[in-house]
Amino acid sequence: MSGDALSPAALAGVQAAVGLGGTVVLPLGLRLLDDARLVPVPRPRSPLWPVAGGLAAVALLLPRGAPAVAVALPFVVASALLLVASVRALAATLLRRPTAGTGATSASVAAAVAPGTLAVGALALVGDRAGWSVLGFEGDILLLTVPHMLFAGFGACLVAGLAAVAERAAASRAASVGTASVGTASVSTPAPGTAPSRLARAGAAGVVGGVLAVLGGYLVSDEAELVGTVVLTAGLWCATAAAWRAARGGTDRTGAGWAALAGVGAVAAMVLALWWAVGQVTDVPHPDLSWMVATHGALNALTVVLASLVGLRVRAMTTARAAQTGGAGSPGAAPAGAGARPRAPHGRGTAEGGAGTWTTQG
Repeated sequence: MSGDALSPAALAGVQAAVGLGGTVVLPLGLRLLDDARLVPVPRPRSPLWPVAGGLAAVALLLPRGAPAVAVALPFVVASALLLVASVRALAATLLRRPTAGTGATSASVAAAVAPGTLAVGALALVGDRAGWSVLGFEGDILLLTVPHMLFAGFGACLVAGLAAVAERAAASRAASVGTASVGTASVSTPAPGTAPSRLARAGAAGVVGGVLAVLGGYLVSDEAELVGTVVLTAGLWCATAAAWRAARGGTDRTGAGWAALAGVGAVAAMVLALWWAVGQVTDVPHPDLSWMVATHGALNALTVVLASLVGLRVRAMTTARAAQTGGAGSPGAAPAGAGARPRAPHGRGTAEGGAGTWTTQG
């Protein structure tokens, strides 16, 4: 692992990335998870989530010490709540196999793992602000773990899982197996046996496996980290390609445009990640950490994760409008569960996450 120190510009970039991730990506992702009924997130539309995320960024602006740790604590609490929700969803997925088979399982696992990864970022944030060493890591490595878990952890796993779920929803609509009217919306019943494509399933499995392998690689060796980077790269390319293919098949050009941007960004961002990882285990010249923040980090945050989530949200809104006006919509425009299912009464939600149902008090 490189010991290069971050430049002042790179440090500012990390702080900005944490701010963007905590105040935009986190609340947007939690809303999409709630709409897709995949993870029992407590009060996913509460303004406290972006507040907690924003305080994580504020903590990075303060000098290391007790005040910075105190400011970071709301993000730690939020991450702990999400870890509990993640474990619940993951247990439900693994213990109760879905009727749609392993395709639905891989999507549900990816979505379930996503919020749990933030706990790693929260631990790194507290360690960095306190000036501690965590598992032998300290300084810039701990600092970089925070945006990594917001985007490469939470964001990438969420994108991969929701992209696969969106494909399954599209396949269900294409099969046209029954409808149920709730209020002004027409809700399609998922077709038995429908599952995401192999590309989407590979993306969901690859991203989750890659994220976990990279984290494990930090503790083992640079070679193990390289293997994880290869797996993550393949998974992210598959996931963004599947999302673009599904969006392209619909009539929503805006959503397809965002998906295309994410696909191009994924190629560029992960080529840089591979270059850096290869350089860590060989004599191949490679970028330093500051250059990676400015290139790989920016591409991953803005064009891969944020563009993907915006594209999924746009597709969800398009399908919701079509349902409200009585239109069937286009199969390719199906969202990741959003706008396609009835909402439960206020204060109580029941949801399907591909592995049975969960109920949570809101």
